[in-house]
Amino acid sequence: MITLIILVAGLQVHEWGVITQTPLSLSGAIPEIQPWENELEDKAPVVYFHGDPCTVTVRISFPGMGYASEVLPAPDEGGVNSTYILWNDLELTESPGSGLTEGWRNQENLNFPIPVWRQVDALCIATSDRYDHFIYYECIPGRPGDLPFISESGNHSFRMPYGEIPCVILTSVDGIPMYGTFTLADIVTDIPKGLQFLDEPIQLRRELWQWAEGVLNEDEFDSFWNTWESQFLSDSETDVMIIYRVPEEILEQIATMEVIPDTQIEIDINRFIIAELPYRTL
Repeated sequence: MITLIILVAGLQVHEWGVITQTPLSLSGAIPEIQPWENELEDKAPVVYFHGDPCTVTVRISFPGMGYASEVLPAPDEGGVNSTYILWNDLELTESPGSGLTEGWRNQENLNFPIPVWRQVDALCIATSDRYDHFIYYECIPGRPGDLPFISESGNHSFRMPYGEIPCVILTSVDGIPMYGTFTLADIVTDIPKGLQFLDEPIQLRRELWQWAEGVLNEDEFDSFWNTWESQFLSDSETDVMIIYRVPEEILEQIATMEVIPDTQIEIDINRFIIAELPYRTL
């Protein structure tokens, strides 16, 4: 008896980003879409591809009247101020083809740590004349109230059944960073006792890596950490901040991702989006 083993090609899609609070700005917003008054933004979702070279179409949609605020590279449809982004026929290769130039055309106008994002070992993503190692977008969520925990005007909004989600409280006392690890249920009424001095940022990195391990590759997490470390510590100087990983089903209510290959291959999408929001203003 002869047994045939069929190997199915596969593609892994890894995404990281941070939902944070930014100053409210209505400039550029399309008239029928208004940002939520607490001005939350899903910032720096960076997407990498690993596995077998292929060509894919990628669509990211923003339910609940959310919309894109930044996009790299320029999409074929949708984009900034639109409720969706569509990239057609992105060629994923192990090395760029001849005649292609590194870097998206409009990156020079954006203050992003793109060199950090290029250090990840991932497939090259080629468009007609450029290539890079990632695609990128930011968005204004249409339904931020779906998040497991937010604080609005000093009032906490907590959604069940997310009480067991681990979180980090990060703040500063006399200019010295302090942190504690809890669950969302622990902090519904007030911050529990048990904050400790953050002697080195690597302590915070270890806590967040526990959430990302098995979702991101370590060099992807390094890219995430090197992008956001200084922001986390800076925010904690003026606010008590809460950091937690957003569950997959909540992400789908903020931004859905479809990756459609041109051949029959397995697609595995892994998303690591955390919320870094004020818990209580000092």
